Amino acid sequence: MRTKMLGGGCVALMATLTFAVSATAGVPGTLTLAQTYPVATSLCAKATAGTLPPRLQQNRSGVEGACTTLANGFSPLVIAVTGAESQYAQTLANESATVVAACPTPLTAAERPACHAARVQARLTNAQARLTRRGAVETYRNSVEANRLAFWSTIASLRNSSSATTTS
Repeated sequence: MRTKMLGGGCVALMATLTFAVSATAGVPGTLTLAQTYPVATSLCAKATAGTLPPRLQQNRSGVEGACTTLANGFSPLVIAVTGAESQYAQTLANESATVVAACPTPLTAAERPACHAARVQARLTNAQARLTRRGAVETYRNSVEANRLAFWSTIASLRNSSSATTTS
């Protein structure tokens, strides 16, 4: 009976942690390099300090090179996605201002067609801006994941080459 309660508590804890992580990870480009790649940056800090694990110690320069590649690939991604976010916010603000200008209160019968046209145009423009933003966010997330996989593939190959030379 005690085990079932512990399992339920674990499920509740995992759900809470998942929600907390998803809330902070919801806005691409707001996390730092260390927050985006926490384990990788920890390994990079160990490489800089000279305290790598034994299987990687012989390939310190390779680990540092992988760290540099990871860091250099991150900044352009953040710049691109924050630029897309900024452009999206600016488009929404511009279209909102256009609608407000075209639709005064009270609205007369003569102003209705222009107001309607402004609203339709705003919806179309905002939808296009949303698609552009969504594409930039998807590119950001895919690139972050590709960089993560490339980094760990490099580390794995360095680890394997290190163990092959020590066992030979």
